[in-house]
Amino acid sequence: MIISAQNKTLHYIIISSIVILASCWLLFSIDKDTHGFFDLLKPQNLAALSVYYFPSWVISLSLFLILQKLQVRPAITIALFLGIILSFTLVIICLINLR
Repeated sequence: MIISAQNKTLHYIIISSIVILASCWLLFSIDKDTHGFFDLLKPQNLAALSVYYFPSWVISLSLFLILQKLQVRPAITIALFLGIILSFTLVIICLINLR
């Protein structure tokens, strides 16, 4: 079965949304003030989620589209792995510099 590029991108958007959301919540669960799942749904954590989630999603999607165009085989895995690490690092550096 041949999957078109649009279907691959749609599948990637769905998979990446779930994986990035889980990664952000995992990052927040490391916080000393987080004791349970409902602590992750506090307003300050949801605001921080948007700060981490959207750059991660944009960077990961951009990497996926570039890797897909270059016909790199595990484009989904590489884009998510590099995109999440790169975006979390950039956000943390930006937040440290804003102090």
